[in-house]
Amino acid sequence: MKRFLQILAGLIVLILLLLLIIPSLFKGKIEQKVTEVINENITATVSFDKFSLSMFRHFPNLAMGLDGLTIVNKEPFAGDTLLHVGSFTASVDLWSVISGDAIQINSIFLDSPKAWLKVNRDSVANWNIVPVSEEVEEVEEDTTAASDFAVQLKMFEIRDASFSYEDQTMALATSIDDLDAVMEGDLSQKATNLDLNTSVQRFNLQMEGTKFVKDAFVSLDAVIGADLGNMAFTFKENEFRFNELVLGFDGTFGLVEEGYDMDLKLGAKETSFKTLLSMVPENYLKDFENLQTNGNLTLEAIAKGRYIDSDHLPAFNLVLNVNDGSIQYPDLPESVDDIQIDVIVDNPGGTADNTVIDINKFHFNLGNNPFDAFLHVETPVSNATYKGNMKGTIDLASLTSAIPVDSMELRGLITLNLTVDGDYNMVEKEQYEDIKANGKFNMKDFFFKTTDWPQGFKITTADLQITPRTMELITFQSSLGSSDFNLNGKVENYLSYALKDGVLQGRLDHGSGLIDVNELMQLSGEDTTQVEEDTTAMELIVVPKNLNFTLNSNINKLIYDKLTITNVKGEIRIVDGRVILDGLKSNMLSGSMVISGEYNTADTLRPFVNFDMALQTIDIHQAVNSFSIVDSIMPIAKKASGTVSTNLKFNSLIGNDMSPILSSINGGGLLKSKGVEISEAKVQNALATMLKNDKYRKARAEDLSVNFVLENGNVIVKPFTTNLFGKKLTISGTQGLDQRLDYTIKMPVSRSELNNVAGLLGATVPSSVDNVMVDVLVQGTVKDPQLKFKLDDEFKDQAKEKLKDEVEKGVEKLMEDEDVKKKVDEVKNKLRDLF
Repeated sequence: MKRFLQILAGLIVLILLLLLIIPSLFKGKIEQKVTEVINENITATVSFDKFSLSMFRHFPNLAMGLDGLTIVNKEPFAGDTLLHVGSFTASVDLWSVISGDAIQINSIFLDSPKAWLKVNRDSVANWNIVPVSEEVEEVEEDTTAASDFAVQLKMFEIRDASFSYEDQTMALATSIDDLDAVMEGDLSQKATNLDLNTSVQRFNLQMEGTKFVKDAFVSLDAVIGADLGNMAFTFKENEFRFNELVLGFDGTFGLVEEGYDMDLKLGAKETSFKTLLSMVPENYLKDFENLQTNGNLTLEAIAKGRYIDSDHLPAFNLVLNVNDGSIQYPDLPESVDDIQIDVIVDNPGGTADNTVIDINKFHFNLGNNPFDAFLHVETPVSNATYKGNMKGTIDLASLTSAIPVDSMELRGLITLNLTVDGDYNMVEKEQYEDIKANGKFNMKDFFFKTTDWPQGFKITTADLQITPRTMELITFQSSLGSSDFNLNGKVENYLSYALKDGVLQGRLDHGSGLIDVNELMQLSGEDTTQVEEDTTAMELIVVPKNLNFTLNSNINKLIYDKLTITNVKGEIRIVDGRVILDGLKSNMLSGSMVISGEYNTADTLRPFVNFDMALQTIDIHQAVNSFSIVDSIMPIAKKASGTVSTNLKFNSLIGNDMSPILSSINGGGLLKSKGVEISEAKVQNALATMLKNDKYRKARAEDLSVNFVLENGNVIVKPFTTNLFGKKLTISGTQGLDQRLDYTIKMPVSRSELNNVAGLLGATVPSSVDNVMVDVLVQGTVKDPQLKFKLDDEFKDQAKEKLKDEVEKGVEKLMEDEDVKKKVDEVKNKLRDLF
């Protein structure tokens, strides 16, 4: 017995040693095989943290593991992670590994796989990481050759998976979080049962900014009879759940040489109306658990035939009925009653164009007001033919008494009666007289208020009449805060605009007693006292090219920033990606302004503005206090008073933040003023200090006329002459993009004043000159100007001549003295004798 126990113990130790050694013997071979498979011809960076082999985990099979598998994209998604798998485990038949002929996989387990799938604006998908060979090799099928992998899978499990998909070509985004799935069955058999259990805790779907599904729960429990030899599947016991909606389906589904054969039937297992409402996102239907409902639901669908493509569809039919439905929140006084829905979608098979959609009934009562609608659509692909009607009255106060709305005040009465009857070809050929599209829309005493709109938006009355050609806004009276808006006019070609991207045309007359832009910009409730303090970055506004609209405005008073504008009148046209102002007139800054020009985004890569402005008798002091930019560019204006008039041409490219690109600013104009007074400006104070004369601290210019040019963002002032400080001055120069100054002021300076800066002139001044012409060079920056003096070049030439005359006159005067003349003669005689 003792000997037997020793032998048994020895065998156990030997087996344990073999279990430890065998994986090491074959680890290198399998790891090499795995590395070759995942890296061969992959246009992505593939890595993993750890490769492991074990005989203990799935004895007597070999357990193969791969931890931290990561695939990172290259261009055009460089640096983006495509896939990350926390761990991958497979149970492999050991003998198949030893023989090296065919590796047989029994089970696969994926833990925490995460995938990020993307399609960019160029329709390039980030999962296309295997390059397509340009040469297509024809390979004859070898039915005798053994596969490298003989899949004899009995279990496949995924735990805690998440997937996201974003398609920029469709503005589509969807995601699946916390996915668990287990599939069990013997795939080595020709016929087997597959037991599938799948659940998704959070499913989201968003398209074009609208969330259609938010955090929905989805699950599928099914037993599927699989004929793997013929690739035919029969659905047995199964249950599909979407939130509270539970569906069951049965029938068969098979893979054939071309397409798929199907004979499927789907139906709701629960017939409560509430189960259908569970599909509505929580944003639109809150507190679902406490919602009280009545009514019966019928939801059935069938599909029978072969699917090949959109031109070869199986016959299918969908029926949705809701009878005697109602919605009641226990804490609210009113309910939505008598909900009746009858929807049928039918296709006898063939093309998608054979589909017929019938919303035969859509009815509900809200308060004492009924609402009804129906719609019939056929041939949706070749020529969508439609017929429908929508009629009813909705009391918004009753709506908020039946459906909870958070932090919102809503009231008003909406009445509508709209009818449509026609087809897409009528729109395409602009045969509007053949289309029946008539109706009325009326709104009275509408009021909407939220925390984001604390002042509330009011529509006192709105009347809209619709015909196939036009939508006529008869009246529209509204207010937002203290601002009011009144509109009337017509919109044409709206059907072509909506259905085939045609050009929307129209004309509206707009009138307002007051528009307070500051208040409108602060309606978000933020404590913003000045518009210019708002650091929110603006974005370029692209004008649609399919608009041809004219807006005739008449605004009594408009407040923007610290500026008050009155009597704004003129025409604004929106056409071909341009906003055109045609003689827009207004009164502002104690003067008036007329502006014409355009804001043009037809070329979105080079948007620009081009304006002609005529400003008459604008008060300088008010302008500085109303436009912060005036003070930053020209601080001297803050020290000025008086009025100016100007004709200005201005054109510039526009950046993505809606600001002019400074280096592209061009234009020019003429600035005129009957009288401008400037006191204590930095240039004046510097001049008074250097010349030691306080009279320069205050100046008044009469009949001012200044020509200036805007060139690549620089301001070039042409030479102009004016009377300042009781003197005649000529001024010219430039101001650069960097706000550096380079101006020259030609002015006469008294000899007494000049003595204070004589050392700066670098020249001698004739004694007979009382006033000296100097060039005052204004340099530095607008915030820190620096002054230099030099003699005027023309004055220098004149001074030389005067000095020469003075010397000659001095010599002549000396020669008039007899003693001096006698001595000069003696010197001449001595020189003559010497030479």
